[in-house]
Amino acid sequence: MAASDTPSSRGRSVRPVGTITRGTTNTNRLRRMDRWIAYAAGRALRAPAAPPVAVDLGYGAAPWTAVELAARLRAVRADVRVVGIEIDPARVAAALPMAEPPLLEFRRGGFEVPLDGGTRAQLIRAANVLRQYDEDQVAEVWARLCGRLAPDGLLVEGTCDEVGRRHVWVALGPEGPRTVTFAARLADLERPSDLAERLPKALIHHNVPGRPV
Repeated sequence: MAASDTPSSRGRSVRPVGTITRGTTNTNRLRRMDRWIAYAAGRALRAPAAPPVAVDLGYGAAPWTAVELAARLRAVRADVRVVGIEIDPARVAAALPMAEPPLLEFRRGGFEVPLDGGTRAQLIRAANVLRQYDEDQVAEVWARLCGRLAPDGLLVEGTCDEVGRRHVWVALGPEGPRTVTFAARLADLERPSDLAERLPKALIHHNVPGRPV
């Protein structure tokens, strides 16, 4: 298999969609988002007869966020399968020792979300990924990712600071955007606008007086 390719659900090789980003990551960085996901998506994760699949898309230079997501979702459903997907083959190779098949796997890919057999994900989490893309690319990526969701699946896309104290994310279903969530300890904020720099790329340039979200 060529270094630039990744296996598709039909056995062919396809080029991952996207570009390599900075990959900055820290342990426990996405705890606020994960807790919200466990609550908001809990019923949908428990519903399928077969083990549901959750994707940590663009987990970064280290696999901590995928490992933590797997642990947190197991409290919701013990047999949930988490697949960490990265476009950088070196990051995938570095993550493989942390794999626990079939409950935690790592593979190379991008916004095409390569899952075996054309499986659709119950959850796709893309944290601190699209922030590094241009705003005019966001709608296309959202549509592509939502197209890889199960009928009652959830896409969670957002941005946080380096230690996860300030976080803003958008939740989308197959039909499009549903909610936007602001997560922070209020005592750490001098003013609400302190969260502005953590707005997802789809919103950050629209944070101006008189402009509705």
